[in-house]
Amino acid sequence: MKIGVGNLLLSISYLIDIAQGRKEHAPKVTYISLQIAKQLQIEKNETKKIYYASFLHDIGITVSDNNFYASHVDIQLAKNHCLLGYEFVRKLPLDEEISEIIKYHHDFYNGSGAFGYDYRVLPLASQIINLADQIDISMNWSNPYYLQVDDLKEWVKKNKGILFNPFIVDAFLDIADKDKFWLDLYNPQLRQIILELLPDEEVYFDIKTMLKFSEAVALLIDNKSKFTHLHSQGLSEVVFEIAKIMGLDHETSNKLKIAGYLHDLGKMVVPNEILNKVGKLTKEEFYIIKSHPYYTKLILDQIPVFKGEISNWAGNHHERIDRSGYPEKLGKDELSLLDRVVGICDVYQALIEDRPYRKGLGQKEALSIIYDMVKNELFLEEEFELLRRAVV
Repeated sequence: MKIGVGNLLLSISYLIDIAQGRKEHAPKVTYISLQIAKQLQIEKNETKKIYYASFLHDIGITVSDNNFYASHVDIQLAKNHCLLGYEFVRKLPLDEEISEIIKYHHDFYNGSGAFGYDYRVLPLASQIINLADQIDISMNWSNPYYLQVDDLKEWVKKNKGILFNPFIVDAFLDIADKDKFWLDLYNPQLRQIILELLPDEEVYFDIKTMLKFSEAVALLIDNKSKFTHLHSQGLSEVVFEIAKIMGLDHETSNKLKIAGYLHDLGKMVVPNEILNKVGKLTKEEFYIIKSHPYYTKLILDQIPVFKGEISNWAGNHHERIDRSGYPEKLGKDELSLLDRVVGICDVYQALIEDRPYRKGLGQKEALSIIYDMVKNELFLEEEFELLRRAVV
């Protein structure tokens, strides 16, 4: 299995933008940053780091669950999400400089930013992403660019040598004169345009590296709530044990483990106050929670080698054989054994963990509850027996 990192991060960035309620923020920042890098004739390896860092620059906001605009205006919130993003990205199997670039993307040329560092110590890539970030949040994308560009350029010029590196400002002003630059940013196919801008010698993950990446993402997702801080990791271990019991080949077993790590990927769009709510969820809150497997499958389907297997195993974990599940109400004939394995393991893992409204159950009690679900035709005996053998 070979996964292009650019395509992977492009897909993850889509979920980040949904979670933050900001349409196409990461792609716009990435496109602007790449165009500035091209204008500055930055060498390919450094451009690649800018490419990857741009997609992930605001992932710390998703972890903190702070408001998007507040996180860009309030200096302490900006510092907080930069640190959270840095801590997450440094765990990924990527060049460590990418996490450093993300850490300093809210620092300004004159040292007035998040960490108080100025241009003499800031990575050039951080300064490029900083300007690109400010351009995107300054634009009203509902209005035509030609009604705004002159004012935007004047604002950037006024902050030349203050907030922004003069070298970078000059590069931006040159590309801002080109209509194509703005038309690309307004193009509904911007993500596809960016894919075609992938730097040469794209980095690829093999299955071993993808496991490391998936585990880091799982920790990010689970840490959104103190009640699920080891949920995906625990689930992936159980499904991997079942894979061994089933005698699945090495690659399929690891794919199933990746599905376990990523099954709750869609929870990135669910606000923390809902995930951590102690009382009963309102009808609206319950519908928001129920959307998370939809987004899991939506994102994983955008990664070609995940589509149809990992995306289904992960995205169908709340479906039930009697069609009472969600979000697609799939039935027994539409759910594979591995779909059902991830689903039943998710139930087991949730039962043995503490939740806002109860303490975690013991193994015997959890299996008893799940066997009642088998009798009520929510699961089949086949996956229950696999689960029992894996955990007893």
